[in-house]
Amino acid sequence: MSSARSVTVKMPFDDVEDEVTFTRGTIKADPDAADLLYLTDEWLALVDAARAKDRQARIAETDATAARVVSNFHLDRSCTRFGDDLYLAVDKNRESPRWTQFFSIAVSRFVKMRFDKQVQKVKGWLDPKVNDDIVEKHRTPLTTWSNAAAASIEQTTSAAMVRGAARIAREQLAEDLTRERDGLYDALSARARERGLPRDWPKQFFRVSTRKAADGGDDDGENAESSGTGT
Repeated sequence: MSSARSVTVKMPFDDVEDEVTFTRGTIKADPDAADLLYLTDEWLALVDAARAKDRQARIAETDATAARVVSNFHLDRSCTRFGDDLYLAVDKNRESPRWTQFFSIAVSRFVKMRFDKQVQKVKGWLDPKVNDDIVEKHRTPLTTWSNAAAASIEQTTSAAMVRGAARIAREQLAEDLTRERDGLYDALSARARERGLPRDWPKQFFRVSTRKAADGGDDDGENAESSGTGT
């Protein structure tokens, strides 16, 4: 059975890459193992592909958050300006039917309601059937930022899907690399038997420490060594 440490989903990409480069480096350096290097040729590409998906997900999430924050700010501002003008138009009478057509609560509370609900209400104001000169005065900014806000909500949903794909890719990377490393360990063990090498010879090709451990932090339960030699 393989003694190569499993690659886990929680391992940082840098640590996974270090695992790969360490193994490849030690195999190249050892004449008894050098011809087995081809077994590791695809490993870095696997890491790079999963890392790219993770980066794509982080960018998508950041972009969606930024779009939501900006559109929320401008939509709130547009609603407040609309409310200020409407308030004067109804002679500051919040019981006026014209006022209650648009606001059932204070404007300051309206802009704090759930984001998607606020967007729906503003889009209702912009219905062509609504005939109000104050709405017409503010139609452009209300339309611009309610559309931007709606788009940011959709963008957030899309970003969640991208994150899900990245998570699946991360899980697949852990599974694939663990299987590949187990296969390499078995090949090295067979080589050790063929050439009369020590039974623990294959262990030297696999790291047992992480960057965190090397920097003085806690490792993930392994006996951390600065080299790959296991005991």
